[in-house]
Amino acid sequence: MTVLSTRSVVGARSVAVERTPQRLDPLGAQSAWLLVPLLGTVAVGYAVFSSIRHAGQFRDLGLDILAIGVLLLAVIVASIRSHPGFAPFGRWSHFSIIAVALTAACLSTASLWGHNERIQDDWGQIAVALLLVAMPLYRPIGEVAGSAVVSAVVLGGLAAAQHSLVISNSPLVYATVAATPILALAAGGAGYAWTMTGETLHWREPAREGQARLDGELRQAAERMIAQERMTALNAEAVPFLTDLLRRQDIAATDVERARVLADRLRSMSVRAVGRTWLADTLSLALGSRLAAIGRARDEHPTPADRVDDPDHLERVLTSDQRAIVGALIATVSGLPGLDPDSLRISASTPDRPTFLLSAQVDEPRAELRRELLPFVSALNATAMDATMRVRGTELKVRFASPGGFPYSDGRRR
Repeated sequence: MTVLSTRSVVGARSVAVERTPQRLDPLGAQSAWLLVPLLGTVAVGYAVFSSIRHAGQFRDLGLDILAIGVLLLAVIVASIRSHPGFAPFGRWSHFSIIAVALTAACLSTASLWGHNERIQDDWGQIAVALLLVAMPLYRPIGEVAGSAVVSAVVLGGLAAAQHSLVISNSPLVYATVAATPILALAAGGAGYAWTMTGETLHWREPAREGQARLDGELRQAAERMIAQERMTALNAEAVPFLTDLLRRQDIAATDVERARVLADRLRSMSVRAVGRTWLADTLSLALGSRLAAIGRARDEHPTPADRVDDPDHLERVLTSDQRAIVGALIATVSGLPGLDPDSLRISASTPDRPTFLLSAQVDEPRAELRRELLPFVSALNATAMDATMRVRGTELKVRFASPGGFPYSDGRRR
């Protein structure tokens, strides 16, 4: 039997999340994604413009063309890697992109070495700075500051070592001119991210209180549904049976058997009510309006217990943020026009690494499904989950799992 202790659940829900806008507000960060290719386009455009202005100063024009190509590679990788579909944006992606952009800047400096007339119109430091502006949306501010400092030191040192400049000054001035755009733009991006992060954390407190109230309302709604189901069963079978007994004033052998069947049914309903979970309640409420809209009786559909297969109650490892996203995902899937309501299921397995699978039959175009559901898949990835979506014909499967196993042995099978 699988057992999840309180310690295991607390450990799973206490996974440290980086203080970045992408982690704390994944849906909001998705809307800012276009900033990355836009800044990258500006960087490449300025590189081309600056190279044209430097005509006649090149020591090796081929190196400058290579530098622009390397910068273009960094921009393409940054635009793809920061796309919401590939969330979260990791540490090594950040370091790799900035390293490639810094390499492009160094190649550009080498192409002008000994013939450069001005530091302030070189494109290398501007291109690196423009890419660093967007990094605080995806990576911690301290990490971005480290990249900015290293880039400023490298390009500032190269500027200080140059000669044959029209404006003669001390190497420190050259280094300052080259390093300032990098540090200034990185600081601006970090300041924006800091403000956005602070506002998000400030907003989360009342949001948590609202979520707690919503959970209570959800539980009350589920209890009302259970009570209604019990009353329906009593009114449909138990009450007529008891009325008939009172009328006849006699108990036959068939009455005993029928009473046993009714008691077993009511008992099983009570057991299911006790075992109802958050996933089952969320799924039941999400489908409630859908079932009512198509005008079919509730007992013609699978019960919430039949729709959710979570014998180990692995849903307990989901944090409040993850529950909010999963709830929104379930509500969105439940509202898809092409959904077969009877096919919607959720299963949870692998206690060592809690894994959830939402499956359904949806007669919708693949592009439409991706447009509707990928934001939630990306948001789950940004909140310390590994989430994927697969569409084959009318079969839809969304899988999301904890990124690593439990550090405690009591979360395993035994």
